[in-house]
Amino acid sequence: MSAYEDTMERSQLNLRISDQLGKLIDAKRIELSQTMGSIPTRSDILRFALAQYLNVDLSQTEQDRRRSS
Repeated sequence: MSAYEDTMERSQLNLRISDQLGKLIDAKRIELSQTMGSIPTRSDILRFALAQYLNVDLSQTEQDRRRSS
């Protein structure tokens, strides 16, 4: 399988949030960093929340590909 075939089409979702929601998301990032070993991105937090709300496992298809890990 080529690298092209291995990549999945992705869409970007731009979301405007209040300062209060941003602070809550950032607090959750810091909380989760204690168990994850690094601070998750805001996008990670939104993916976690959506996965829980939609009751689906997004761990394989929705990884933040900006990281090299």
